[in-house]
Amino acid sequence: MIYKIARSYIDLPNNILLLFIVELCLSLVHVAFILILNIYLRSEGYSDPEIASFNSLRFIGALAFSLPLGIYIKGRRLKPFFNISTILVPIISILLIESIRLRLVPFIQLSFLSWGVAMMFLRVCSLPFIIRNTTSQNSSQALSLNAATWSLATIISGIIISGLNWISLTNFLDVNIVFNERIILWIITLVSLLSIPFGFKIKEEKSNNNIERYKNSFSLNNSYDWNLIFKAISPLILISIGAGLTIPFVNLFFNSIFNFSSSDFSIMGSGTAVLVFFSSLMVPTLKHKYGYWMTIVFVQGLSICCLITLAITELFATSHYAIYFAVSAFIFRQPLMHMAHPSSNELMMNYVGQRNQELISALSSSLWSASWFISAKIFEWLRLLKFQYYEIFLITALLYIIGVILYAVIISQFEKMKKMEKDNVITLSEELKID
Repeated sequence: MIYKIARSYIDLPNNILLLFIVELCLSLVHVAFILILNIYLRSEGYSDPEIASFNSLRFIGALAFSLPLGIYIKGRRLKPFFNISTILVPIISILLIESIRLRLVPFIQLSFLSWGVAMMFLRVCSLPFIIRNTTSQNSSQALSLNAATWSLATIISGIIISGLNWISLTNFLDVNIVFNERIILWIITLVSLLSIPFGFKIKEEKSNNNIERYKNSFSLNNSYDWNLIFKAISPLILISIGAGLTIPFVNLFFNSIFNFSSSDFSIMGSGTAVLVFFSSLMVPTLKHKYGYWMTIVFVQGLSICCLITLAITELFATSHYAIYFAVSAFIFRQPLMHMAHPSSNELMMNYVGQRNQELISALSSSLWSASWFISAKIFEWLRLLKFQYYEIFLITALLYIIGVILYAVIISQFEKMKKMEKDNVITLSEELKID
């Protein structure tokens, strides 16, 4: 069985594998920012509200440009946008790291803003590229591999961060360099430069650019099924707002409540990412056997239980056992929540139909950016109002619950749509036989 699963990924088109490498390299920086950038900012004297304010800027640029880009790329080549990301993301990352060191607040804000735009090119274009370059037989594998890049990047970044911290603490091989957060971020950013040659190796056939009539149609006047689109994005809005309240600030939670260092959190993140990586690769098999109910509704329900457990640990943080409950809840929640991503993306793309896919990809990226910007601001305000972490996490859990219920409604509607299509095909076939 393991061989069969592995083979299904190896046999993916070369372009998909190259895109996987590009996303992996750039995700190393993104993960490093998630793991230790906030701690680096805190070590430079910035408060939680200031850190939240900086983080919110990452999503403004992406929010402004995602939707226009999604409309623009319909029928166009996507490789140039991948190349833009591979060049800009490392450069802007370096500017951000040094701006923090020099305490140049306007440059910190500008770097956060432009970094979000640079990553947006990759995020918006990756899903349409995968759909264009796969078939119905291997799209699940491609989307799962795409989702697994984040967990694999977490493993690699976590190993680099914890490894360099260990070298600093043990003076390994008489190395006198102190690998603080700034130097570690520099190293990981330099590693991400490997994305450039792989990005340029992607070959996009002209046949993929097969909708010439859209070349001059940079507008919303095309035929989009807005009813389906709004239904598809409704659960995404709630879940993304909830995620934005929690995911960027979990490191601050463990740092504040359980005194985790950047190395401690990176080790935990890397260990968890191993589970996330392999569970993501299992999604196509589980979806084929049990359907969307298993890979979206059930696993997200379990992840919500883990999040509630994580939140409650703050109430008895002084207890000796609290840290074990918190770490266990975090470790189990991560793979459960991430398992739903490839299936929910596939459901969303299939539910809206082929002519809406570029737009829904752009809307998805735009909504994540908008929601995380809103969430960062909400987090900033809630912390200023002295809300505790557990209260914020419980708000996230409530939003997740509503989102999962909406996903259940969409799955039910999608299954009815597929059944009607199947019945129509059978009826047409019987009519042809009679004729």
